[in-house]
Amino acid sequence: MNLKYPLLTSAFLSVFISACSEPTPTSSSTTNQSAEEIRAQVFTETGIDLIPLDFFGWDLDLSDTAGQVVVMNFWASWCFPCLDSFPVMLDISKRYSGNNVRFISVNLDDYEDEDAYISALDFLSSSNADIENYHLQQDLTEIYQFFGLENIPTIIVYNRAGDEHSRLGNEGDLLKALLVDSIDQALALPIGD
Repeated sequence: MNLKYPLLTSAFLSVFISACSEPTPTSSSTTNQSAEEIRAQVFTETGIDLIPLDFFGWDLDLSDTAGQVVVMNFWASWCFPCLDSFPVMLDISKRYSGNNVRFISVNLDDYEDEDAYISALDFLSSSNADIENYHLQQDLTEIYQFFGLENIPTIIVYNRAGDEHSRLGNEGDLLKALLVDSIDQALALPIGD
């Protein structure tokens, strides 16, 4: 088991164990809290948010990206390659801070599963994911079709004209160099191209 993310691992184990046994009393202060209450608490304590969004809200929220390079990372808390590549994107986001590049994470965990939502929020919090973090409230099949996804992780880089410039997947150790190169290329393009 991957112990690189202790909060996520403990959340996974507690969900797994609770699914296989009778519920037991717990001392955790979040036991009786809803996902929304936990979200508010995490935001208050860390400034990290996981914003629920549907396709209509997506179009409204992302309509102001003109002139920016946009890097969108599609991930889920159950996808171990996603969890491995996420810190690379966060590291790169710091490199481009103030350079007209917008980094967005799009979580694809089941929007009807409160435990999955909390697990994703826990991962973002433990990763100090201080970028825009969205949780799409749509069926996974609809999401894959809407964005043309074949698998995750998928990182899509849009140029400043709003056109898709490149698409990266599970690139392993090459991800950092490939993503930096892709962002640099997208920034170098004139807005009209």
